[in-house]
This record gives sequence, structure tokens and C-alpha cells, in this order.
Amino acid sequence: MTDINEDNFPPHFDDVDKDIYHFLNLDSPSSFLLFAGAGSGKTRTLVNVLEHVKKHDLNRIIDTGSRIAVITYTNAACNEIKHRLQFDPAFSVSTIHSFAWDLIKPFTEDIREFLRQRLADQISELQEKIYKVRDKNGKTAVKNAKSRDSKQRRLEQIDRITDFSYSPTAGKPERDALNHVEVIAMASEFIVSSALMQTLLTNKFPILLIDESQDTDKNLMNALIAAQQNNQNKFALGLFGDMMQRIYGGGKEDLDTGLPSDWKRPAKLINYRCPKRVVTLINNIRVDIDDMQQEPSKSSLEGIVRLFIVNAQQKDKHQIEASIRASMRDITNDEMWVDAESVKCLTLEHAMAADRGGFAEFFGPLASNSDLRDSVLNGTSQELKFIINLVLPLVEAIVSDKHFEITRLIKLGSTMMSSSNTDFVREPIKCIKKVDTSIEKFKFKLINEELTLREVIEYFSRSGLLDVPERLNTHMDTDISSFSEEEREELEKEYIAWGLALRAKMPSVKSYSNYINESSGFATHQGVKGLEFDRVMAVLDDDSAGGFLFKYEKLLGAEPLSSTDMKNEADGKDSTPLRTRRLFYVICSRAEKSLAIVAYTNNPEAVKANAIQSWFKDNEVVML
Repeated sequence: MTDINEDNFPPHFDDVDKDIYHFLNLDSPSSFLLFAGAGSGKTRTLVNVLEHVKKHDLNRIIDTGSRIAVITYTNAACNEIKHRLQFDPAFSVSTIHSFAWDLIKPFTEDIREFLRQRLADQISELQEKIYKVRDKNGKTAVKNAKSRDSKQRRLEQIDRITDFSYSPTAGKPERDALNHVEVIAMASEFIVSSALMQTLLTNKFPILLIDESQDTDKNLMNALIAAQQNNQNKFALGLFGDMMQRIYGGGKEDLDTGLPSDWKRPAKLINYRCPKRVVTLINNIRVDIDDMQQEPSKSSLEGIVRLFIVNAQQKDKHQIEASIRASMRDITNDEMWVDAESVKCLTLEHAMAADRGGFAEFFGPLASNSDLRDSVLNGTSQELKFIINLVLPLVEAIVSDKHFEITRLIKLGSTMMSSSNTDFVREPIKCIKKVDTSIEKFKFKLINEELTLREVIEYFSRSGLLDVPERLNTHMDTDISSFSEEEREELEKEYIAWGLALRAKMPSVKSYSNYINESSGFATHQGVKGLEFDRVMAVLDDDSAGGFLFKYEKLLGAEPLSSTDMKNEADGKDSTPLRTRRLFYVICSRAEKSLAIVAYTNNPEAVKANAIQSWFKDNEVVML
């Protein structure tokens, strides 16, 4: 960038802000990974640097027809950064999926060829499964055949598509629509395999900054790093993140160790959020993982931490946690601790929030499938968008007699009341009466019966009120409960997961939607990363968490590590204890004043002994 005297930097710039600004000098760009621990002001640094670029260097970037790209993990973060930059069009601020789509969407023929090959491989794999099954008319073979046929239909339609589309929020996908996984896979492949794509990328965005880089898809991250290495003189790739705050399974596990040797490694080591005692705690939590240690800011409070150890056999957890809040009021002299709404109760795992929030019946089967897990954690799959954006709102509108909303949703989600429906064009009044009859008939059932998600979607489909996406339709015609364990082994795991999830009652599905939209009162590490709260209660409970990804008993020393855990750790691979420790770090680092940790355990004495030996003082451990 411009050669600037130190005096020209604003007073609020720290040394890291200045360094990053200089890394973005287009005459001599430097790519970098910024370590930004919890509460270190990472977003503030990102915006500070971009505002300075806007003030001093934007004309040069605009003159070349280029823009600066900023990738964030959530729409909320996008909106915050756009607002700070006064919505300047020279900055392209988007989520990773939108960025990837913007990059690949002009390449219609390449998209077509990619999909053609991908679908052909999937069809071949399913055909092989069908071939191996002894009973060709059995339920498993029939189900796999339907999946194959669905993919075959999509393959046959590909040549008739003139332009592909991608909409991350649409509930009703069109036949030309791509899903999240496909968009990321294509962008990764195109960047790696095409010098032309790399040239287009680096010319369009000579500066690309990625927030929460530890959670960015590893294939796309590898592709971008390869592009940077091939274009070092004209492309700066800046990564912001902290490997200790890695959440999703698809991130690049060796991001901190696998970068080219010429990359810069600035670090923000002051924690401006947490009180001193919490900073010490989170430093101790991560000390065995890496050597990154933070310092509290000079103005930090001392802060209070308590670990409450509870026998897991206790039944009334609601009452126990209420009594813990009362204890924290006495310990901290803070009356707000007894007001449940003033205390942020954070669970460390989605399945635990699902159990407490009443949506485990729907969430559990989907989250236990590794291929579906990330999409159900953030509600991004095509099937989930249809359920969240169309099915649930239509149910609510019908029950509440919101006639305008009903009409809007039907127009949005089906062809019944559109110009493409010849019956509606010829006799619109008759069609509208048919809709009214269908709605009145179904309203009685919605109010008086506890319907499953499958029953609701089937009715909307039969009556034409909604057009069910092809991907979801393939799961609708089979009740998975009728399959034996042997038969299930031959099915695609996705079908088993959706078959079970569709049996969930509607209140469970509604609670899941509330949770994803952050209106349920329950939160996990995913929902709160970047947020902060005066009073935090972190709840650790293996029984509620389900245990397929995390084990708090292992973290707390109540249960020994398995041979698999030890092998994974020796090989430098992710493991259950390491995942659990990362989540614990994120949760504890939300606290601005005081922190209560509630540990439900089958071995209270072992947890107490381990806690005092490791992370807590003797007077901070309370046995209940």
C-alpha cells in the first residue's frame, strides 16, 4: 500500500494493525495467518485495516477494476463489516459459499461437466450396491434404486439447463439449483486445476481476507493457498483465526503448521474481554495444545470462576442449576445471577442443547451422520431450508389463520397458484377454493393431532400446497423403522438419518428451527463464538450430549482415554478429548465478569482431584 509515516496511522491502531496494513502492499504483498485468541479484537483489527485501505489506497484498486474480498462465517458478521465500511462496493463482503458461487457461476459448461461426472460416480456406486444385494426386490435394493433413479433424472436434465443457480436461503429449489456442498467442491476443483481460474481470482480480488479461517473448508483453503503460491507477486491472502476455536469437522487441521514458510505470523495476545482469572483458566486449558498464551488487558477485572461438581444420577437438573445460580449470587455479590435471563447458560454440544431444548428427536439422527452434521448444525442444506423456510411457516400461518401469509408461501413454494399451472390460468377462482378446502381440512388435524414431519410434508405434497424438493422426496416414501439392521447396512447412511428424522413430531422440528435461528434460549459454542456475556454458566453433561463427538468425563479426568484417543493424539489427529477441550475453551472465554462451570459426572471424587491438580484452585471447586 501507500508508503505511510507512522504518524498517519490513527491512534487506535496497534502494532498488529500496522503490520497487516503493510502486508497488503500490492507492490510487495505478504500473505499471513493472524493468530487471534478469544477476546483479542480480531474483527476490530480487520475493520481498522480495511477502513485505512479505504481512506488511502482504494483509488488504485478501483482503477485496476479490482475489489477487496472479505469472507466471514455468518451473515451477521457480513452485515456488521459492511456497515462499518459504509457499504462501499469496492469491498466484497460475503460468506464462503456466496464467495465461491460468485467465482464459479460464469462457468456454466464446467459446472455441467463437474456435475455430470459427480452424478455418474454416485449412480455407479449405487448400482454396485444394488448388484451385490441378493434380493433385488427387497426394501434396501428398492430404496437404493429410487436414489439412483433420482440422480439419473437429474443427470438427464443437466444438458437442458442454460444457467445454474445457487440460493443459500431459498426454501424451494429449482431444477437448476446447486447445493452448498457442490458449490464449495466445484470452486475448490476449479481453482486447483485451472490456471485461468487462478488468474481471474487474483485479478478480481488481489486482496482476499478470510475470517474464522480455521473453520473454512479444507479443500477450498488448500486451493486458495495453492493459488497464492502461484501468484505471490500480485495476490495477498490473509487468514484470521485461532485453531483452538475450530468448530466444524471440515476445516484444515494443519492450518497453523502447514502453511508456506514465507507467510507472516502476527499475533494478538491481549484478551480485552475476559477478567484476569478467566484468562488464566483458558491459558491453562490450551497450554498442552500449543504455546499461544494471552495476557489480560490492564483494565481487566479480577473475575470469579467456580466449578460445581454434580453426581450425574441427580434427576432434577433444572433445580440444581437454579441453586447454583443462587450460590453464584452469594459468591459474587451480584444479584443478577438469580435472574435466569441475565445468565447465559451455554451447553458445550448441540445434542445436549437438543435434549434440553426438545428437538433431539429431529436433530439426533441427522447430526449423528458425518456427511450431514455440518449442514444440520447451521441449517444450510436444501432439505432443511425447505422445512425451515416453507413447511414450518405454512403450518404456523394455517393454525393462526394468516391468509395473506398462506397465499405468499404457496406462491413461493409451489406452482399451484402460478402462471405455469394451466388449471390456475383457466379457472383461478376454482383453484383458490381448492386451496381453501385443503387448508381447512388440514387445519383441524394440525390443531387436534400430534403429527409427524413426514405426515405434514406428505399432505402439503398431495394437496399441491408445496412442491417437495427432489432430494427430500427420495426420503419420503420409506418408513425406516420397517427396515432390519441387516437391511439398513446396505442403505446410504443419509437415507437412514432422514428416515428417522422425518418421524419426529412437529414441536420437535419447530424447536430445532428456533434453535438454528437463535431464538430458543439455548446456545452452544457455534452460536456464541465472538459474543460475550457478563455471567456465563457452562454445563457439561455427557448423558445429555449423546457422546458421539465429545466426552466431558475424559476431559475432566473421570474416564481414561481410549487406545484410539491416544493413537490419534500421538499421530497428531483430531480426537474426542481434543475436540472437547476446544469447545470448553470457547465456552469459558465468553465470560466478561464471572463463570460457573457445572459438571455432571459419574465419578465426582476423580473430577475434583483432577480439577485441583490442573485448572482450578481448591477453593474454586464446589461438590454438590
